Amino acid sequence: MATVTPVTDTLARFATETDFSTIPEKACANAKMHMLDTLGTALAAVSTPVATIALTYSKRAGNAQEASIWGTATKASVPMAAFANGVLAHALDFDDWDAFIHLGHPSSMVFSAALTLGETAHASGKDLLKAYVLSIEFIAKIAANAPNVQRRGFHSTPIWGSLGATVACASVLKLERAPLKAALGVAASAAGGIQRQQGSMVKPFHAGNSARNGVEAVLLAEQGFTADDAIIEAPRGFCDTFFGPGTCDYQKMVEDIGKPFFLEAPGLALKMHPCSAPQFLAADAALQLKHEHRINFADVAKIEVSIPPLRYQRHFHPEVKTGLRGKFAINYVVALCILEGKLDIATFTDAKTNQPQVQEALSKVQVIMDESIPEPGSYCPVRIELKDGTRFTHTARVAKGHPENPMTQSEVLDKFRSNAKEAMSAKQTEQLITTVLGLERVGDVRTLIDLLQPA
Repeated sequence: MATVTPVTDTLARFATETDFSTIPEKACANAKMHMLDTLGTALAAVSTPVATIALTYSKRAGNAQEASIWGTATKASVPMAAFANGVLAHALDFDDWDAFIHLGHPSSMVFSAALTLGETAHASGKDLLKAYVLSIEFIAKIAANAPNVQRRGFHSTPIWGSLGATVACASVLKLERAPLKAALGVAASAAGGIQRQQGSMVKPFHAGNSARNGVEAVLLAEQGFTADDAIIEAPRGFCDTFFGPGTCDYQKMVEDIGKPFFLEAPGLALKMHPCSAPQFLAADAALQLKHEHRINFADVAKIEVSIPPLRYQRHFHPEVKTGLRGKFAINYVVALCILEGKLDIATFTDAKTNQPQVQEALSKVQVIMDESIPEPGSYCPVRIELKDGTRFTHTARVAKGHPENPMTQSEVLDKFRSNAKEAMSAKQTEQLITTVLGLERVGDVRTLIDLLQPA
């Protein structure tokens, strides 16, 4: 019988033996942008209905007053605070995403878990940076050499997030290789999430649950909890179960780790719009037409958007009555772009979706299933016909925020300021920016936590 590549052991060795000094400056610089972005999206979500429920539940289920829930004066047990912070970070679907290997939205889980546990562990800024960079690299090496788990009906975010959060938490606590492998065994059994839940509160629950999974797995392993120590590659293990036997390339998973780090290249994407990433090209094309031609909605006769079959099945919803559903409905996103000329947090509220003019705009959008467009939708044409017969067309190809069309640091900071104002004073916001940008000089991440308390 052929020897199976020891993926779990090799990646665990990398995660536990890599020194901060060997992490490239670019990886750390990009990490800071994603950390700041994650904090901003969480702060912007504090007053949302899903956050209210998550906060109440976290206090009830874990009232140990150990760790902070960002943007609030509330504390809970470390696992439940991680859960709440993960829910907050993903509640608006405004957090970062992966455009290449189907990692989903890793920072909402990885960073939420690491900072929450780091608060109680008195981790340094360097500890936090290292934990984040290494955990992203860990899950990226596996995901890049495995099929797209979403084809089997799973939501990729919590599948990868449970493992990533575990690696990050183990790094924060400076666990050795053996307990990290045990923690990964626990997290692999806790991982899960069904893609059908898009458009409901369960999608951010996936992020919160994964952050909690990572904390719990590491705290158990720290105390000597045991698990299979080759869970990634073992028969009937993580890869066999989620992707199918014989579908993953274990050898490639352990080749060239950190050469370069995923956060260097190709990197994670950031969001310009608070909705799901598959709507971005359509949104960018519609907004380009709206502003370039100064289109008045009253003059619009019809709008057409063409997308490939799989995207049509998942992201065309003829009826949109809730803000959560609107985030995943390409027809709603295009309608609001033409109606209002922008997409912001207020676009995706229940009140907005049920406005008569919004429903009128929705009725003007025709979504066309176009089999000639390659899956998952490498470009997106949007066509607008005015009542006088004038027609305009624009095709978007690379969404703003994608690593091939990245947001500038100034744009990331402006997005953070806009999001943070929901819970923070302007002074706190600028202090948060300064602290994260200089994170490697922070001796205890409680400095950061203190700035996340409401003014």
